[in-house]
Amino acid sequence: MHSTDQEKSAPESAQRSDAGSAGWQSPEYAIVDTALEVTAYRLADR
Repeated sequence: MHSTDQEKSAPESAQRSDAGSAGWQSPEYAIVDTALEVTAYRLADR
C-alpha cells in the first residue's frame, strides 16, 4: 500500500504545474486494483 501513496502524490504536483502553463487541467483519476491484485487478495483471504 505504500506505493499507492507515492503514485498519488506525484501526479497531483504535475497537475498543478500543467494547469497554470497551458490553461489545461488534467482530469482527476482514481487508482484501481488490477485483476491480478484482486485475485491475490481473495486468495489470501481464504
